[in-house]
Amino acid sequence: MKRKLIHFLSVLTVALFHCLPVRKRVFVYTIRSDGALLENLDAVVQNLGVKTVIFAKMLPHTRLDALRVRRLLLTSRVILTDDYLKYLRDVRLRKGQRVIQIWHAVGAFKRFGLDAPSNLSRQDEINTHAQYTHVCVSSNYVRLFYASAFGVDLDVVKALGVPRTDTLLDKARLNETRAALLDAHPELKGKTVYLYVPTFREADGVVTDFDPQLDFSALNDALKPNELLVVRRHPVMKTPFFPEGAFERVTDLTDVSTTALLSAANVVVTDYSSVLFDAALLGLPLVFYAPDLDSYERDFYLDYETDLPGEIVRDPSGLLPALRRAKKQQDQGKLAAFCQKEAGACDGHSTDRVVRLVMQALEKH
Repeated sequence: MKRKLIHFLSVLTVALFHCLPVRKRVFVYTIRSDGALLENLDAVVQNLGVKTVIFAKMLPHTRLDALRVRRLLLTSRVILTDDYLKYLRDVRLRKGQRVIQIWHAVGAFKRFGLDAPSNLSRQDEINTHAQYTHVCVSSNYVRLFYASAFGVDLDVVKALGVPRTDTLLDKARLNETRAALLDAHPELKGKTVYLYVPTFREADGVVTDFDPQLDFSALNDALKPNELLVVRRHPVMKTPFFPEGAFERVTDLTDVSTTALLSAANVVVTDYSSVLFDAALLGLPLVFYAPDLDSYERDFYLDYETDLPGEIVRDPSGLLPALRRAKKQQDQGKLAAFCQKEAGACDGHSTDRVVRLVMQALEKH
């Protein structure tokens, strides 16, 4: 009875919100952070110069949150998001409203959305994305993959670039970011920094604990005094791999932005994370540490064994030697070609193009 009442009230409030006027404003929604926007959306919002309302809160949401989001969805001319906006499943937007998806990742690496296992029903997955009017992506090559993942027409997907990459490609700003990082973390100064950025694991679409199969104590002992392994876990990976301050040459800086850490990295090692595209844009050597490749739940939009621009390591004992080899020699030609294919629209002016798109959508009725 209680569930039926809650559902009835939800339907009633949505019907009432449909009676309110649509206002000339941008509603910015993210579940990737609490209280503040991450780099991608923030780059756009800081350059808009128009009225915006921001909802930044990681799941789960309260009923009051859900009520507020539904009201803002139905009364804002432009909706801007960088991840799943689940309330689009049960809210039918009105004529003239625009939903612009600025997906948080560069390129097309591991499959997602409709192309990957999910804890959502297929219809819920479709309904989540069906009302997108624009999807901003990093290159013409990846447009087809995003259209497939979101179940939208290809002409909805625009190769405008990814706004947060502008900072990566602005040498002066990147140097400022690096200087600020080194001031905050002087232990990085003068070191060869191996940046380890693993992504999360799932089982049937549900996030599970991840064991990287690395002996961090042994790694700490094997690293030279001028070498440092920096770990940055994916935001949904809440459990650290080792206690804070446990090692001298292995440290966890998950609370530091990926962009800041990339500014100081000499080699980047990941498994299935799209951080590889950020590293490629910077020309950083890459190593792919994938001990669970055979059992990894998702498939890829590329051939993992042949397309990646870096050595693939599956045995934990081979990671440090591979990192040292990558620092000495990297196939820059393969890296550049890979980067152009996957992120060719990321040229330092992505934010400008996306801002123009938002402003045009705001003016349309």
